[in-house]
Amino acid sequence: MAAPLRRPVPYAELDHTADAGVVVRGESKEEALARLVLAFADLVTGGAPARESGEVSLRAEPGDLAAVAVDVLRELLYRFETEGLVPESCEVLELGAEQGALVRVGAGSYDPERHAEGLALKAVTLHGARFERDADGWVAEVVFDV
Repeated sequence: MAAPLRRPVPYAELDHTADAGVVVRGESKEEALARLVLAFADLVTGGAPARESGEVSLRAEPGDLAAVAVDVLRELLYRFETEGLVPESCEVLELGAEQGALVRVGAGSYDPERHAEGLALKAVTLHGARFERDADGWVAEVVFDV
């Protein structure tokens, strides 16, 4: 990716009972993962922005791409719950089954008033997750427990 992606990004919400899911598309696998990160941010904030005030790097261990993406999102959910970290921009520096992922996230802080419309996500599930190439580029889909 040439430059970090910034919120908002296009994504589709999946219809799941008692769960929330998103599906994103990207021209590259890196773009698809960055869009997943930013879609996560939209879910937890109700789409309201957070002022970007810092940067964090996240690493996910090697594995199939769906598992790598879920691991990145699990780390983000942990950081959201413990630090109030909200992604505003994302750059995927490495991504592959053999090397895992290295992701740089520009982040702001969660504001309970501004982000009151956000979902209370409990977990990122591997069940139903997919991350694959198709005729139009890359597609990634993840379901969150709410």
